[in-house]
Amino acid sequence: MDPTSPTYTDEKGLALKASPLGPPLDPLPSVPTEDATNAEKGKAPSTFTSSTGGRRMKLSNIVIAPAIIEDDVDVFEQREDGPDYRGVSFWGAVVLLLKQQFGLGVLSLPGILNTMGIVPGLILILFFYVWTTYGDYVIGQFHAKHRGVHTMGDVGYIMWGPLGRELMGWGFWLFQCFIAGAGMLTISISLNAITTHGTCTVVFSLVAMIVIGLGASIRTFKHISWLSWIGMAAILPAIFLVTIACAVADRPANAPATGPFDKGLKAFGNPSFVDGIICVVNIVFSYGGSPGFLPVITEMRDPRQYTKAMFLAQTICVSLYFVITIVLWWSCGQYIASPALGSAGVLIKKIGYGIAIPGLLAGPIIFTHMSAKFCFVRALRGTRHLQDSTPLHWIVWLSLVAVMSGFSFIISQVIPFFDYLIGLVGAVFATFFCIVVIGFMWLHDNGQKRKEGPTSLSYKLLYINSLLMIFLGFALLVMGLYASIDAIKLAFASGNIGSPFACADNSNSV
Repeated sequence: MDPTSPTYTDEKGLALKASPLGPPLDPLPSVPTEDATNAEKGKAPSTFTSSTGGRRMKLSNIVIAPAIIEDDVDVFEQREDGPDYRGVSFWGAVVLLLKQQFGLGVLSLPGILNTMGIVPGLILILFFYVWTTYGDYVIGQFHAKHRGVHTMGDVGYIMWGPLGRELMGWGFWLFQCFIAGAGMLTISISLNAITTHGTCTVVFSLVAMIVIGLGASIRTFKHISWLSWIGMAAILPAIFLVTIACAVADRPANAPATGPFDKGLKAFGNPSFVDGIICVVNIVFSYGGSPGFLPVITEMRDPRQYTKAMFLAQTICVSLYFVITIVLWWSCGQYIASPALGSAGVLIKKIGYGIAIPGLLAGPIIFTHMSAKFCFVRALRGTRHLQDSTPLHWIVWLSLVAVMSGFSFIISQVIPFFDYLIGLVGAVFATFFCIVVIGFMWLHDNGQKRKEGPTSLSYKLLYINSLLMIFLGFALLVMGLYASIDAIKLAFASGNIGSPFACADNSNSV
């Protein structure tokens, strides 16, 4: 042991190993310990059992250091008092994971089939389902080995130290804010559609921001999961209503009112490079909830049930993607709207958006909640204020929720166009966190095995797959970023999109 490292001892005076993750620390000033308090109350000194060796250790002999990420210590304790940060059930986890995936993604997929053709479109939807589901499994395995991980920032710290924590942590935070901003934009579209542009679009976005902020201020995923149930119960009927209406209509609502028309259905499309790459990153975005799975695991009552919950959520998600996307593409073809809820005409669009609003709100609430909780845990981890309902706890939490809601609102106004915002978010964040980082996570926990002797064929295949995820993910990130920026520039130059903070209708209702 480094002689400059702090020394921890048990009651027999035996030295304990310092955390390999923490730098050498100067001893902190002595403070009243729980043992002293218990002694004053006539209680026995408090002790606990070490996870290494089974020795009994006095809490009074341990130097309390600043919070670090520990492999065998959960972020949140299971407690009977205060907010229940370990109360998410199996079914609560299923709906939280499903709602993160299913929502904004499904609204862009039918248009992708029209651009790419049904054969490559469905192959890509299935391929990225398999790849991201594998990645979600890796996330669960990584958390099982490193229980102190709360977000991708902690993953970055374990793999690359303080720099990794800052880059991946704030990247994760920005990702959640961008998705919440896309959700606010979608809600402004829905309110414009319902009211036939009843007022300034910025006002509708402000209303969305306030409601989302109120919902996101709920402190635990245990209670947020109920909003997810409501959200799924709203978004599914709305999408199925539009899907059925399109399927039974004589002609698509956006097709010419009279005369012959061609849906433009094709097995293989001929997209430009920019359009093709945007389609690919939009598909990745449709599975882009993966980074948010970690915070859900940390609040599960039994994290061992995560893998089963994740597989169920992913299977439901891809099944819905296939059914809804194929029917809407077959019914509308090139006349599909984006978001897809506007594909069945004015009346059905109003009804569909009206039914879907709770579902459209639930997603941004989850992502705003996660971005605020990322900062909240960073600020209060290792202190009693993290789980005790102290004044500081409330001030920090509510302030962060307000700031995150406001920041996401600004994003929704600065980039006021659905397709391109989804493409930009998918290119930069979804490809990195859902593909690239997964490769690094697997290599971090398993890569050293190839140096220990002969390995199995399955190990070699997983090793190669991890390298492919890193290299292909980075390539897709660069190409997607280029394509998204190029598409945004062309859209602005052609006048197809409005200016930031504009009052104009964004739902094609007027």
